[in-house]
Amino acid sequence: MTTGPHAGPGPGDAGPGVAEAALAALPLRERKRARTRVGLWTALRERIEHTPFTDITVRELAAAVEISEPTFFAHFGSKTELLAYHICLWRIETVLASSAAPDGAPFLRRFFDATAASVLAGPRMWFEITGEVARGGGLCAVLDVGPAERLLVFGTPAALDVEITPQADLFARHLAVAAERGELAGPVDAAVTALLAGFYGVPLALGADRLADLAAAYAAHLDHVVS
Repeated sequence: MTTGPHAGPGPGDAGPGVAEAALAALPLRERKRARTRVGLWTALRERIEHTPFTDITVRELAAAVEISEPTFFAHFGSKTELLAYHICLWRIETVLASSAAPDGAPFLRRFFDATAASVLAGPRMWFEITGEVARGGGLCAVLDVGPAERLLVFGTPAALDVEITPQADLFARHLAVAAERGELAGPVDAAVTALLAGFYGVPLALGADRLADLAAAYAAHLDHVVS
């Protein structure tokens, strides 16, 4: 995931100054809570690229933002929930990156392009997430990401309007639009399954050494699902 605090304005946004003003207008408690949660997320992102997820401790994540372990658990029920929080932020990021494209097949293509860029930016994170999903880690849950967190991470008020939608539901919505436009040959349910399989399976099939080919491989996979 390429996102970081103040990643820049989104499509049609007036600029980061607007986001900073909106953030400053929020209650202090909300801003402090956001900084702690985003700080923990940043600490996880930094560590996971060189340390296996199972070896990262709550103690070191808490120490990175100068809080106690009990305070960590006041924000996240577990390390795995923090990983799920990353996925929710990633979903906001990819929808923001794709929002300029029309609904249907164009949106899906832009979405997979953004996903490929995210995987390249943090490959170990991606493979750790895929492993946790395969183990039934509950990472697909939609968690609350408040306004202060969105403004702090994305630096654009556009992030406030992004609904965190489960992957299958997001794909189904845009595949239904594609079907209405004659861009989908088969049933929507089967296409959702095909996209989910490719979403997780294509990076695994390529492996870490061939992720530079991911965008092209995703595009080829999409060609088999939508026109």
